[in-house]
Amino acid sequence: MALNQKEIMALAATSRRQQYGCGDGLNIIIEPAHKGGGKSFEAKFRMNVKGKIKQIPVRIGVLGTKPGQFTLKQAYQKWLEIKLWAKKENRDPRHFGINIHKSSTVTMRDAVDAFLLKKTRLKEHTTKNYRVQLENQVLKVIDDKTLLTDLEWDRGGRQIIDSVIDIIKERGSHSQAERVQRVLAQCFDHAIDKGWMARGQNPAVKQSRDEATDEERHHPTIGWSEVPALMEAINLNKCSANNIVVLSLKFMLLTFLRAGALVRLRWDWYDSHNQIIIILGDTPGLKRTFKTQHIPHHVPVTPEIEVLIGEARKLGFSQKYIFGSYRESKYPHLNPESLNKFLINLGYKDLLTAHGWRSVPLTVGQDVLKVGHEIIQRQMGHLIGDKVRKAYDNSLMLDERREFMAEWSRLLVGQGLRI
Repeated sequence: MALNQKEIMALAATSRRQQYGCGDGLNIIIEPAHKGGGKSFEAKFRMNVKGKIKQIPVRIGVLGTKPGQFTLKQAYQKWLEIKLWAKKENRDPRHFGINIHKSSTVTMRDAVDAFLLKKTRLKEHTTKNYRVQLENQVLKVIDDKTLLTDLEWDRGGRQIIDSVIDIIKERGSHSQAERVQRVLAQCFDHAIDKGWMARGQNPAVKQSRDEATDEERHHPTIGWSEVPALMEAINLNKCSANNIVVLSLKFMLLTFLRAGALVRLRWDWYDSHNQIIIILGDTPGLKRTFKTQHIPHHVPVTPEIEVLIGEARKLGFSQKYIFGSYRESKYPHLNPESLNKFLINLGYKDLLTAHGWRSVPLTVGQDVLKVGHEIIQRQMGHLIGDKVRKAYDNSLMLDERREFMAEWSRLLVGQGLRI
């Protein structure tokens, strides 16, 4: 049953994203409470996209009475206007309000190709990610024949980009949506530099209000008092995760490596004699730039970590990778998403992610172990200091880091981590 204005105003935000029908394809969307609980109108339009009938989300606007906002009546009138126009003109409803501009023949495909060609100096993995984001996520929504001038801000391009980002967010991939928006902004900036779009017309550029929202959205994490419960959940493994996944999560807790780097650890990087793992600087997940990818990352191996490595060797899923794939996969190693999926299956959805765990050792290392933040950040893989220091300071502080890792391992075992 369609909601009225009074009922919409009474709706409260919860821990999940909500959607309610307002009639004739118009919906009210309520964001989760931890994301602000904002309410906005969105409609669904059935149209043929590359030979397939799809439900296209059309963003109407934010609920409210201020300028630029919409009451239910105004949102319905706007949606009716957009829908009638799209059917009459046989055009994408997200292009409503865009004036066809014939002075340029440069398309979205031209912009994407030129941008990716420019990025040849980036690491291969980064360039591949950019291509996947643009090809598989952006161009699945925006027709690659769309003129760039039709995507300029003042011609309604921002609404189209918002639709792309909203579709990704609907899948629960908020961090991915932000990454795609940043890449799109770079792509359009390159097009502007080439004179294909007007200055100041980048439809993907971040606005100050967007940046403020991003600053508030961090990777979910837990407090030190909640760690024993996490250890117990991992030890019980009620979801029956594969042994190699359990080992990888325990390894992540001890080393706080990013998932992308952890799953790519190789046997030949492990020096058992000196008890250290040396990760090459161009490894995805270390977050090195083109200028710093020559700098490796050192992980001191504690007795606890050594036991996990031994268990991984016994499983023998890969002769190359410590955490090999246990089933057919597009990866020759464990899927980087395996750690977060395991946490979700343990009941930690929206409570903790693999990346969010990194805040625990940084906080507890200082508050409980009384270790300086620089030692911990170095062990997290951060390159410390400004450009000058990064260029000339080649110190590793391995002794201090080894001592910290030993104390950290013992501390986690004391909290219930079963090795």
